[in-house]
Amino acid sequence: MMYTADIKKQSRKFLKDNFSVSDWATLEPYFNELLERELTDKASLEQWLQDQSELEAAVSEDACWRQIKMTCDTENKSLEEAFNFFCLEIQPKIQPLADALNRKLVDSPLLGELNQEQYHTFLRSIRKSIELFKEENIPLQAEASVLQQQFGQITGAMMVTINGEEYTLQQAAKFLENPDRNLREEAYRKIQERRLLDKDKLDELYDKLVALRNKEAVNAGFDNYRDYRFKELGRFDYTKEDCYNFHSAVKQHVLPLVNDIYRKKQQSLGLEELRPWDLDAEPEGQLPLRPFTTGEELLQKSIECFNQLRPF
Repeated sequence: MMYTADIKKQSRKFLKDNFSVSDWATLEPYFNELLERELTDKASLEQWLQDQSELEAAVSEDACWRQIKMTCDTENKSLEEAFNFFCLEIQPKIQPLADALNRKLVDSPLLGELNQEQYHTFLRSIRKSIELFKEENIPLQAEASVLQQQFGQITGAMMVTINGEEYTLQQAAKFLENPDRNLREEAYRKIQERRLLDKDKLDELYDKLVALRNKEAVNAGFDNYRDYRFKELGRFDYTKEDCYNFHSAVKQHVLPLVNDIYRKKQQSLGLEELRPWDLDAEPEGQLPLRPFTTGEELLQKSIECFNQLRPF
């Protein structure tokens, strides 16, 4: 059975229907209008929030599509340039105005009229963003955004040859499920050897990112990037000490179970020693799961699963 979903894009109320993010000149008037708009009562404040949300959603969608398109075609320089243009020319101009909008909200005398329970999580995140915002971090974050995508470009270009055919590393991973242990080992070693060819590029990339992120954290008044990132991600309900306790609990209670699973895997495969290329293999006579073979099949089966969970 073929499924279709009648998903309609919501009509815009603040932005023009044909609006697209082409350059800063198309965006700036909307931010300025929000900054300059007079808020006279609770209704006008909530409409202001809705309009701001619509603007943020449009910008976020545009940025995501630039990233997706670039990631899908790592050889296309125009797609890379479009993504970098957003990171270096648009996002840095948005950030000061986004901070100004946050401050306009929390400074508004109308803030107390909002349902504090309903808006609690949202307002908590806004105050966190204000606390972390530092003008000097804008160029650092722009540079980091570009560098982060270079990882995908480097790894996306990695290919290996198995049985005379070229595969991406993701495609080659299917051979790790093959019943032929020699083929599994060949695939595993080729995947790891291909990664090692770019270790210097990746090491250099990581070094740059570590330095940038540490500087960003120090600028914001933190001792290290870990503590800064913890706050940036909005980890309000647990501490880093809770994470350490969780790690210890996993080591104490989960790791023995994992080791037991590996022992059973070794026995089921009839091996004297379990190696990394054996972890995804199935016992003789048992084929690996193949729930789908094409993108269309994945889509249709996913829709079917969701329908069975909660029909609509």
